[in-house]
Amino acid sequence: MKGIGLSLLASLAVVAVCGSRASAQNLLANPGFEDPTTFTQDGPPFVGSWEAFNGSANSFSIDDTVSPRTGTRDAHLSINASNNDFAGFFQDVAGLVPGDQYTYSGFHQSANLNPNDYVTEARIEWRNSVSNTEVSRNQILPIAGSAYSAFSETVPVPAGADTARVVYAIQTFSDTGTTNTGVVFLDDFSLTKVVPEPSSLALAALGGLALVRRRR
Repeated sequence: MKGIGLSLLASLAVVAVCGSRASAQNLLANPGFEDPTTFTQDGPPFVGSWEAFNGSANSFSIDDTVSPRTGTRDAHLSINASNNDFAGFFQDVAGLVPGDQYTYSGFHQSANLNPNDYVTEARIEWRNSVSNTEVSRNQILPIAGSAYSAFSETVPVPAGADTARVVYAIQTFSDTGTTNTGVVFLDDFSLTKVVPEPSSLALAALGGLALVRRRR
């Protein structure tokens, strides 16, 4: 039994070392908006590309070169003096497992002098691909400043969902501002699965060895 315990500990330690070398895979296509051909308003499918949307002629959602954080391109959202308006984009990531945790993050920057004139929303709409329905959603309302800053949320996949619809949007539904104007630039988005830290794996190894010793 002693040999088994030491073997178990060694195996888990190797896993911990390997885990420290690995980085979580970004599941989003075109995360830096460098490919304008995958930023469209042409309808489904929504896997593998960004689908842009806007509410009126006074708003838009485009891929351009005005203010990138990295690379040469960015996503650009705008609402110009228009109440009850919106602009944004989304992408579906399929094949997820309920209970697994994912982190949705990105960087945004606003050209607005008064960010209270619009609302910014970053959300995940959890969907079931078989019934093509939304199960639930998680959202945050981060405020974009004059320089690029990060936003992030980490949430589990709910029961009944297998697809994450990653959304970023601005809107003026609340009509709390004075101009109903919003201009936001986005770059470097990601959706990654949360994996155990190497320290957690090391603790698991020690726990496994303790169980083996108890059985002896």
